[in-house]
Amino acid sequence: MEFVKKNFSRGNRLPIMAAALNAAKVIRRVRTRLQLSQEGLSRILNATKGAIQHWERGRNNPDLARLLALRELCPPGPERKELDGLIRQTQAQVSPLLAGSAVLKIPGGMKGAQLAASQWGNQGLNLLRRENARLQKQVARLEADAKKREEQNRALSELVKEQEREKAELRSKLTGETGVADTTTTT
Repeated sequence: MEFVKKNFSRGNRLPIMAAALNAAKVIRRVRTRLQLSQEGLSRILNATKGAIQHWERGRNNPDLARLLALRELCPPGPERKELDGLIRQTQAQVSPLLAGSAVLKIPGGMKGAQLAASQWGNQGLNLLRRENARLQKQVARLEADAKKREEQNRALSELVKEQEREKAELRSKLTGETGVADTTTTT
């Protein structure tokens, strides 16, 4: 909480906006501003119509990627400002370290660990280390999957080549047999 008091007492109004923003109302306003039906918006955002209904009723909230896509569609105006606030609110929930505007402007080219240590002490460093470890594991899994798929593709390519050779052999045998049969019947 010390971080919140320190960084938001300087005039940053994010906590006030975050408390005042209702995702359901913002999404409905943006959709009506775009003059789209729920189904039309669902097609554009690659979501189901039911998901749009749930968002507009406040049962759940869209993910950050869909909010950013919706922002790209929304023309400048009050709806877009509300949407920007909702995006900031969602970003703060997804990544609490980046909630303050001071973090987004990295002073003097600090590295992530240095910035976290200067802003949040050991808690920030621990969060960064855990996230880094999680991402490294994910990269290792993806690389292993890619290697496995390359091996599978190579094996399939070899099978295809083998099948094509067998096919060519069978064709040559067939044409050789029919050619022999034709010469025996003509003589």
